[in-house]
Amino acid sequence: MAGADTCVHAAAIAGIYSVGKKATLTMKVNFLGSYHALEAAVRNGVRRFVDFSTSEVYGPFVYRGKETDETTLGPVGEKRWVYAVSKLAGEHFAHCYAEEYGLAVTSVRPFNVYGPRQIGEGAVQQMVRRALRDEDITVFDDGTQIRSWCYVTDFVDGLEKALVREDAANESFNLGNPQATITVLGLAQTIVRMTGSRSRVVFKPHPGPEVQMRVPDISKARRRLGFDPRVGLEEGLGRCIEWYRENPDA
Repeated sequence: MAGADTCVHAAAIAGIYSVGKKATLTMKVNFLGSYHALEAAVRNGVRRFVDFSTSEVYGPFVYRGKETDETTLGPVGEKRWVYAVSKLAGEHFAHCYAEEYGLAVTSVRPFNVYGPRQIGEGAVQQMVRRALRDEDITVFDDGTQIRSWCYVTDFVDGLEKALVREDAANESFNLGNPQATITVLGLAQTIVRMTGSRSRVVFKPHPGPEVQMRVPDISKARRRLGFDPRVGLEEGLGRCIEWYRENPDA
């Protein structure tokens, strides 16, 4: 970080199923990684530190969750919450550094970001890939779980504003798109329709604790950052479908 003015700390073990397989590594990378990044920022005179947190800190049910709401986590021993705990601890750590060392810290809490080039466990890219191959699409439980989907360019716009706005310092922000809210089953059915796929939607029991609803309140980001998500769900899905259709081996 020598010579840097700003650090964007996004490195982490992510993905609920990856976390379940590597819970200890998740805690080490996410929590200790935040510590090392913060220490390096202070040592090298970095002025601005943007920390990636997560919407998982709101727990299994959040509707119009605000940054000032209580964070809620599941019982100790349920591996799903290891990720949320590690990210929340990192967020607290970052804001402690802000108070004690004068580092300008901003935490962002992404809500289900998706878009072209996404890899890993993201539901949209997995469903789109399967739909384009006419493969079965798995939906856990009955598919009535609710999510708000934020297209990647909208998220990046909010992140960029968090980097440069002075009144974003020492604050946390939800970055998501509550107007792009749909059930998981509805998402799968929409993707099948938009791709013209012959895929079947199959239901399976969820292997662990599940989040039933996750819808953000973004009024603070609108007010402080001028954050205004513009890409609707079907427009964003259309862009994803086009990209994955043109890049089947990506």
